[in-house]
Amino acid sequence: MKNFNPIRGCSDYMPRQAIIRDNVKRTILNCYQKNGYNLIFTPILENLELLSSSDGGDNLRLMFKTVKRGDKLDLTKENLTEQDITEEGLRYDLTVPLARFFANNKEKLPTPFKSIQIDYSFRAERPQKGRERQFTQCDIDVFGDATINAELDLLYTVIQTYEQLGFENLTVRINHREILNSIVLYAGFKQEDISKICVTLDKLDKISVSGVVMELIEKGFETEKINRLVDVIEDLQKNGLDAVKKYGELETVVADLNFLIGTLNKLFKHNIKFDISIVRGQGYYTGAVFEVYSEGFSGAIGGGGRYDKMLEKFTGTACPAVGFGLGFEPVCMLIEQKLTGNLTNQLALIYEQDDDILQVYKVKEELKKNYSVSLFLKPKNMKSFYDKIMSVADFSISVKDYLANKPVKKIGA
Repeated sequence: MKNFNPIRGCSDYMPRQAIIRDNVKRTILNCYQKNGYNLIFTPILENLELLSSSDGGDNLRLMFKTVKRGDKLDLTKENLTEQDITEEGLRYDLTVPLARFFANNKEKLPTPFKSIQIDYSFRAERPQKGRERQFTQCDIDVFGDATINAELDLLYTVIQTYEQLGFENLTVRINHREILNSIVLYAGFKQEDISKICVTLDKLDKISVSGVVMELIEKGFETEKINRLVDVIEDLQKNGLDAVKKYGELETVVADLNFLIGTLNKLFKHNIKFDISIVRGQGYYTGAVFEVYSEGFSGAIGGGGRYDKMLEKFTGTACPAVGFGLGFEPVCMLIEQKLTGNLTNQLALIYEQDDDILQVYKVKEELKKNYSVSLFLKPKNMKSFYDKIMSVADFSISVKDYLANKPVKKIGA
């Protein structure tokens, strides 16, 4: 028997779910645009060399790759490698395509350039709650502003967007890659170790300190250095930004983070704080990194940071950049869980076989003044009909009842 389920890690969305997702997208786009960001689109497929050179961390391991086609695919070659048979990759996030887009179009764009991307990305994830293999990302980015004002504008827009979506009591956790780099070096590790260690530190909130220690030992690092690093992390967790300067020349970084956190706390009534455990697994981050959390979901519902060196890797020319990805999938899931009341203004208008069809359409036009109206021929099993119609409509009435001046009914009430 054929299997009609969607591919594992992908989802079908019923009409009511689709309405929620569409409404969330509209709200996000409207708020982003009102704050001066500009909608763009980039291709789903990107050059493999470009994707692979982006310091995407674990995302590179999760990348979907496409097989060469036609004459380019030679399966007769001996000792075939993956490189011999693959040509492009599905984008695993929207940041790399954006960097390519900016490099290709920068002469036509203002500085700074503020972009919006709301589109699909793809990762070979282990599917779990809030994590899909095909998922929608809602990104805003700023290219060309090296100051902390870019982070402020970005997070101001993002927090305001979450509020527009109905989220209260957010926690915004902020860190800085220069702080992470400095404490790793302070603990005695080498410069080339930083990326590997940050990948493990990114799991701190999931596997705890003991898990981090175990994983770093498994990677072959010395216990003495690991313990020194853990001591520093615990000091910063306890004493916050005030303790950072003990571990490197970080006065400017500390001043920037104090300005950013202090200003956001004056603008919003949320918990906005420094948190040394925020790493962001992608290797392309160079400055401030941040994540947003909400009650009801164990992980972040959005995150981002500064990635000043990505464009330089592609073009040889440096350009500062900072971005944020709002977690569309967990946001929609949380909104759906909380949703009460009518989701749509959709009305099921039920007619019978012997009804005058012209009269039926006249009634439909009258009801369209207040509802979106869909016609249904009266079925034999009304209970089954109402059980199913609830997936697309909130109200119903028959033509005969309408003509008898009876009120519209809420389905399921």
